[in-house]
Amino acid sequence: MRLEITVSFSLRCSALLVVLLAGKPVVAQEPVIKTTTRLVQLSVIAKSHDEPAAGLTQDDFKVFVDGHQQKISFFSAVSANPNQPSAPATPMAPNTFSNIVASKEQAATAVTVLLLDLVNTKLTDRIYAQQQMIKYLQSIPPTERIAVYSFNGSLRVLHDYTSTMEVFQQRLAASNGQLVSVINTEQAGAIDSSELSASSEFMNAGSGNAQERAFYMRNRVVGTLNVLKFIASHLAQVPGRKNLIWLSSAFPLRIGAPMGQFTEEFSEEFDATVRALSDANVAVYPVDARGLTTLAGFDASVSSAASGGTGKNWRPPAASSNAHENATHATMQELAQATGGHAYYNTNDLTHAIHQAVEDSALTYTIGFYPDDEKQNRDFHKLKVEVDRPHITLHYRNGYLDLADIPRDERTRSVQLHDALWSPLDATEIGMSVHLSRAATSGLDAAVSLDPKGIQLETKADRHSGRIDLLLAQLDRNGSVLGTPTMQTVQLNLLDATYQKILTNGIGVREPVTVLPSAYRLRVIVRDYGSGMIGSVTVPLSGTL
Repeated sequence: MRLEITVSFSLRCSALLVVLLAGKPVVAQEPVIKTTTRLVQLSVIAKSHDEPAAGLTQDDFKVFVDGHQQKISFFSAVSANPNQPSAPATPMAPNTFSNIVASKEQAATAVTVLLLDLVNTKLTDRIYAQQQMIKYLQSIPPTERIAVYSFNGSLRVLHDYTSTMEVFQQRLAASNGQLVSVINTEQAGAIDSSELSASSEFMNAGSGNAQERAFYMRNRVVGTLNVLKFIASHLAQVPGRKNLIWLSSAFPLRIGAPMGQFTEEFSEEFDATVRALSDANVAVYPVDARGLTTLAGFDASVSSAASGGTGKNWRPPAASSNAHENATHATMQELAQATGGHAYYNTNDLTHAIHQAVEDSALTYTIGFYPDDEKQNRDFHKLKVEVDRPHITLHYRNGYLDLADIPRDERTRSVQLHDALWSPLDATEIGMSVHLSRAATSGLDAAVSLDPKGIQLETKADRHSGRIDLLLAQLDRNGSVLGTPTMQTVQLNLLDATYQKILTNGIGVREPVTVLPSAYRLRVIVRDYGSGMIGSVTVPLSGTL
């Protein structure tokens, strides 16, 4: 039986929720909780003569940060076999929903996500990229687990990794080559025709003065980076290495008019995205949707593969590339190197590039260490991995940023909760489950159970203290918020005996739910104040109870 924690106060239509829904931050002074040095996890792909190098142990590896050897605190070797059927999922109790991976399926050893980016890709290249992605998806075994998402101004779940490809491939075969129409309506709602033209507006809007162009470009860049963070949060507790194949024409990380007017860099947003991906052990594989770009005016569907280009880590000649292509290729390369993936561009064989990226999950070594000297001063630390075996090549991310923890102010809090509310993906940084039952009077009762491993508590003398935000929002079929979300703040101030019970039984919080007309889903979000970690569960209301 889990331990129920008394809620210290409940807010409805609070100042925080005004911030959350209106996007206007309120600045408040908050105490800072001191945290310990974080664990750095590093995925390593080891190959011998282009084949996975099996049988390596922790003793075979050495890890260096800026030339100084580190003590390896964690090591694992995971081999993926996509053709081996997964063990049956552990059945959930009736009317119980969870974001905990083990409750949905028996631990997948590797996860691949295909993200079709329609916002940063022109129409002609979009059509070709979609054809290439469909060609790949129709060629893989139906038992394989691959997630397929699209970004068209909003993130859409076409298929998630928690089920096999068989049903999705059947829907794909009946879609007449329109990947974006093969949507999982139970996860993401319906797509309407207005959304299919949204990316064209993103690409073409702001064609006036430099300020307008910078405004629309900023929306594209920040929106795309947020999508990558949503995916990282969704995959955070999935074991092993995760590959995110980003099919896109990308964007520059520095924008502005000539002579420096309106220049803007996105280094902070990029760094935050890289950290989220690295913490979740997600490697990004950008694949340029434009295909071969050696001749100006040619799009991906008509370029000739015979013109050259191998794809993998291949940089096009400077004379044949314009400034925008160089800038977007630089973004692809930087994101791949920072997360341990590969960038593929200047190739028309997009299917082969996707296949190579997926193959990197065949065997992964994960190494964890606590840095000897962490100052949280935003310095970049270069990583080097050596293995004490001959004829083995290694691939891994090139370093990490010594970033401070997430700020604990009201603006950060409201932004995180807002993003979690609007993301169609459940966040898994905090494991949680939600059980719905009929309330004694009317409506429903939501019992939320939290995994204590995701909650950061500060220990002083015989007390363990912390704070948890709980947000409940009802959504209609299109994902729009109905009414005013409900907010609870749970203050934890636990004696040691109670703390020990929580470690075993978890943390329980209850909240009544009065179901609104047109409510289709209930979104339950938890945020830990100490770490800024997020957990969320989407509960279907239609047909429940």
